[in-house]
Amino acid sequence: MAFKVKDYLDLVRLLQEHPEWRAELRRLLLTDELLALPELVRSLAETQRRTEEQVTALADAQRRTEERLEALADAQRRTEERLEALANAQRRTEERLSHVEEQIAHLTDAQRRTEERLEALANAQRRTEERLEA
Repeated sequence: MAFKVKDYLDLVRLLQEHPEWRAELRRLLLTDELLALPELVRSLAETQRRTEEQVTALADAQRRTEERLEALADAQRRTEERLEALANAQRRTEERLSHVEEQIAHLTDAQRRTEERLEALANAQRRTEERLEA
């Protein structure tokens, strides 16, 4: 028995009139692999949706990481500036300390000379007093 165009058109009409028959006809005509395709596509779509959510979350995390990295770079820059300022202050302090040490050395020499003169004056005073008493 040959399947004619009229038979085909009758089948189409019957399927339109009875949509519930379509699933049974599909089950008879299609392989299990083809019948499984709609569920597989739904599963893939769900997986794709979750993947997109994860990519969005990763992009957000990356943005936050970049912001934190930028903040750390700024903090590092400020720390380096403060360290440079401290190094300059240390250099100036060492220069002043060196100058103070020079002044102390001069004062020490002056003190030594003063003590020598005072000792000489004391000796002269003692000799003068001895001569006056003699």
